Amino acid sequence: MAEPIESVSLRQLRALVAIGETASFTAAGERLGLSQPSVSHLIRRLEAEVGQPLVVRGREVSLTRDGQAMVDAARRAILAIDSSIQECREHSDLKQGKVMVAVGHVSAATLLPHILMEFRQRHPQLDLIVVDCMVQQIRTRLFSHEADVGLGAVMPDDDSRIMVEQLSDSGVALFARTDHPLARLDEVDAKVLAELPCIQLNPEAPAWLNISRRLIAANIYPRVEQRVVLLSTAIGLIQAGMGVAMLPQIARGQMPAGIKGIALRNPALEWPISIARLANYPLSPAAQAFVAVVRSVSQRLRRDAAMP
Repeated sequence: MAEPIESVSLRQLRALVAIGETASFTAAGERLGLSQPSVSHLIRRLEAEVGQPLVVRGREVSLTRDGQAMVDAARRAILAIDSSIQECREHSDLKQGKVMVAVGHVSAATLLPHILMEFRQRHPQLDLIVVDCMVQQIRTRLFSHEADVGLGAVMPDDDSRIMVEQLSDSGVALFARTDHPLARLDEVDAKVLAELPCIQLNPEAPAWLNISRRLIAANIYPRVEQRVVLLSTAIGLIQAGMGVAMLPQIARGQMPAGIKGIALRNPALEWPISIARLANYPLSPAAQAFVAVVRSVSQRLRRDAAMP
């Protein structure tokens, strides 16, 4: 198997193509922004590299048979390279590109609509592909490159391959129908969880495992009667009078009329929202733009929530 000829340069191939198309060293130089001697030097170097003449010099300039074959191949290669370079530049300028985002179900229903709206306004040329999934599947989506960025209640762990940036902590609230006895309160002690039929959302999610440990440390054991995966299912069960639900505070905006969120205290429970990405894999310009929008929207929602 022949070794690749690494010393043949793109400039040499461009010069050969220009000569083949103009039949002139001078015209080729004008096209390339080079002097005629510079073009001659590039061609001599190329001929020395391949070991034979490629250009017939004289009153009329033409190509040898092998020279023409090289021009035909070089023209296709140059078009592909120029196209790829242009595409990379347009990606860097955010004129085109795509970002694939793995989003946990709760964040997809609550936070993502705000992010999508702002992302479309800022970057209408970019494609955003949403991969909604269980939050514990986000890491797998990142490892398989099915997603560039993960968004949701991703918890940091000891895996150095994943970088987790916490954006906010929405906390956890108790959601009940407005005709429930607790609905007249704005906050309630977490010990009531042991006394009421509770609906728990995606109990295998890392955030819930952390919440469970905090409750156990406070000697509180919720009376969980229904375990569901989707936020919409939890809302339906609350509406049906099947119990109260422990849900992240950010779910308040998705609640229909007739359901109230009541802050949980003693202990206050955390529901972190984070961005996750591969630690040693660079983000594309489109993915960087998405992350910037996520940070901006998260900061704005935090400010709005803090306002009286």
